[in-house]
Amino acid sequence: MDPSSDSGVESEVDRRAAARRERRSPSRRLRARRLASVALAAAALLGATAAGAEQPAAPPGGAAGAGSSARGAGKAGALRPVAAAPPLATAPPLAAAPPAGGPQRPSPARHLAWDPRWPRFRVGEYVATGVLAATAFATLAIPPAEGRWTGVSGFDRSARDVMRIGSDRNREFARDASDLLLALTTNHLAVDALLVAWWGHGRGSVAWQLAMIDIETLALNAAMNGVVAGFASRERPYRAQCGGPEELQDRDCRGSKRYRSFYSGHSSTAFTAAGLTCSHHARLPLYGGGAADALACGASLATAAAVATLRVVSDQHFATDALTGAALGTLTGFGVPWLLHYRDGAPEADAPRREGVSIRFVPAPLGGYLVGRF
Repeated sequence: MDPSSDSGVESEVDRRAAARRERRSPSRRLRARRLASVALAAAALLGATAAGAEQPAAPPGGAAGAGSSARGAGKAGALRPVAAAPPLATAPPLAAAPPAGGPQRPSPARHLAWDPRWPRFRVGEYVATGVLAATAFATLAIPPAEGRWTGVSGFDRSARDVMRIGSDRNREFARDASDLLLALTTNHLAVDALLVAWWGHGRGSVAWQLAMIDIETLALNAAMNGVVAGFASRERPYRAQCGGPEELQDRDCRGSKRYRSFYSGHSSTAFTAAGLTCSHHARLPLYGGGAADALACGASLATAAAVATLRVVSDQHFATDALTGAALGTLTGFGVPWLLHYRDGAPEADAPRREGVSIRFVPAPLGGYLVGRF
């Protein structure tokens, strides 16, 4: 074999290998350049981020932006990383825009509820209410004591001379007006309990509490007035007009009504109803709270004052009768609801249970005691 031919073959192979290497070398160089560019860009980005973290807050104006651009151009050359914008301050949540027509008040039915600190109507109160109502009816049977109280003080005489209406017809009109206003005052309590609390607010339990408190307080007022008026037997101011056979007398002169002047039942009942109205509206938003409930209280007190005045104007009572009735009615109307229900105390859930009857024996040095709880 000719060595020259072998060397020629080897040289041919070497040339082909060299040509393949030359063809591959541009792609390798291109990949190397790309890797270098990526590494340079990553290094520039990391440097800009670190520099931005170490720099203080940029002052207002455009000076900070110009400085950042110059630094970026010096570090990264053609690659200029854009500095991240400073975080925006979190704005407080915007309040919901009111609906058209102005702000709407929430429905008062959502807020009308019986406070758990107020004791609900108890079994003992049901019993007491029944006893008081029976007592009030029983006092009507107290026989009149003619001549027991016929004296008139100087104050009553002067007030009667000033306030009494001279015309019999006008006096009857004033008397009937006092009856009508009294009916309106007491029926207002039923409207608040049944129509407003129960039907309007949908709070049947609250309506029941209001109704029972009203009945209990009015029964107490009627019983007190019946006992005092029956046993005091003060003669009415119009007693001088009651003469002749009883069947020919005016209806005010017949029976025991003529001797029940002290104290005025109309005045005491009207102020009791007004006190109840004010007590309820001061603690429960029956009319939505605020001015509406305050107006209900003020109107009830004004109506009660009108009732008491008309009783004197119509010559049905002396001034002291009306004033005493107004004072006792106010005390009853405000005092009973506050004392038994509206006082701020421990919630019923925390109060000790007193249901049922328990009797126990407590020893003592000379014997013992039986202690009962009812």
